[in-house]
Amino acid sequence: MRGLEEIYLKGFSYDKYLGIASKEELEKLDELYKNIVISDEFINKIKSVNKKISVLASVETWCPFARVFLTTMRKINEINYIFDLSLITYGRGVSELAGYLKIGEDDFVVPTAVFLDESFSKLRVFNGFPEKYHNDNTLDTIDGTRNYLKGKSVNDILEDILMVF
Repeated sequence: MRGLEEIYLKGFSYDKYLGIASKEELEKLDELYKNIVISDEFINKIKSVNKKISVLASVETWCPFARVFLTTMRKINEINYIFDLSLITYGRGVSELAGYLKIGEDDFVVPTAVFLDESFSKLRVFNGFPEKYHNDNTLDTIDGTRNYLKGKSVNDILEDILMVF
């Protein structure tokens, strides 16, 4: 056992993530869960997937971007359980995961998630928010960021995440 597989196997579950969240963080997660609505188009895409992917994600309960990512993953798995999640803290992400992903410490953010194949090789990386946002100014406005953090950009997240299939 080595590399990404070892880090993955040492991670914790989504339920444990909820268990370490504060009451205020749990309330924010509940509100976000109610706000995120997945379109019929994406529901059908999710239902059509017939394999599981392991996901190793560096997250923190205090991070609103991590909450959006994890709530989206939760919604996906409620439709069709296609992602096996293993979560690690930001500190472990920087010290153990960043090097494997070739992400510098200044560029490593939560959530950073690596989607893994059956041999624990990297298929795709989700670094903070959808890839297309790294190339445009989507989150450079207060309204853009607020909408994202309220779950109103779920289609962009889904589009990015589902590229792994």
